[in-house]
Amino acid sequence: MLAVVKYPDRAGVVLEDAPVPEYSPFEVLIKVKAVGICGSDVRIYNMIYEGKKKKFIIGHELSGEVVKWGEKVHRFHVGDRVATEICIGCAICSYCKKGLINLCDKLEEIGVTMSGGMAEYISIPARNVHRLAENISFEAATLADPLACTIRGLEMAQIRPDTWVAILGPGAMGLLATQVAKRIRRTKVVVVGTRENRLELAREFGADHTVNLNEVDPVEAVLDITDGGADYTFEAAGSSGALSQSFAMTRRNGSVVIFTVHRKIEVDMEPVIRNELTVSGSICYNYREFEIALDLLGKEKIDVAPLLQDIVPLKDAQEAFRRVIERKTVKCIIKP
Repeated sequence: MLAVVKYPDRAGVVLEDAPVPEYSPFEVLIKVKAVGICGSDVRIYNMIYEGKKKKFIIGHELSGEVVKWGEKVHRFHVGDRVATEICIGCAICSYCKKGLINLCDKLEEIGVTMSGGMAEYISIPARNVHRLAENISFEAATLADPLACTIRGLEMAQIRPDTWVAILGPGAMGLLATQVAKRIRRTKVVVVGTRENRLELAREFGADHTVNLNEVDPVEAVLDITDGGADYTFEAAGSSGALSQSFAMTRRNGSVVIFTVHRKIEVDMEPVIRNELTVSGSICYNYREFEIALDLLGKEKIDVAPLLQDIVPLKDAQEAFRRVIERKTVKCIIKP
């Protein structure tokens, strides 16, 4: 089968033939129908891993059809349309026992620490597989993963209706968070970004205001729009500047949730202390949040059509990554 493979000792990915994966008694073999390129895929694309020698297939935002399954799996049929979770827990650590699979002591992540779904087939534990409603396309199902991530972060902050939410970074997660905050949580939303086409999309998705930080000071703008600061701020831009701005534009006793992974950055923490902000990191999701994401997609409460305009065949995966890295598209979906 054709697969997008990451060699740990070099930047980039390569397209090459790989064997169809075997499956254990507790696993399902899936024919991949669609897989999204995530920001973490771009990070993996650019990374060189010290000490890691084993190549792997990337990709975790995937959907497909059930082909075969192991002898211990009984709830699937050939042709079932499914989407999959990224996190595989050990099931025995204290976090797994609490349902916090994403915090497992021995966490494995599909397409990150082990081979993933940017290929024609993938084998995956049955507990990570969810059936799709008939009206959810394979392409739309790839957004269940980032949507579940945003649901977790928004629930973590316990946002209330008619409050102000600021979202920094109108990428796929920021735009999905905009819709959940506005349509489901009934808040007022201001989105901060640098690209006018994405800010326009945020307005289409319901944002009450947008701020282009290339034109105005984003902190001053948000403080003015919200009359003193956002009650809840969600950082989905992935830069140290955006994180500092998140702290500065949040009102006293407000909350900041960090969606993106930062490493060794320098930020101004004074507003966090002086304004008694609650700051939380949010990573991945659990089974329940993934089910909520699929329910919202199935009931068409979230508009994903504008995020599904860029679809390329697997053989053109290199071009797909180029488009994402150069920010020529908000989201790119690969079709094996």
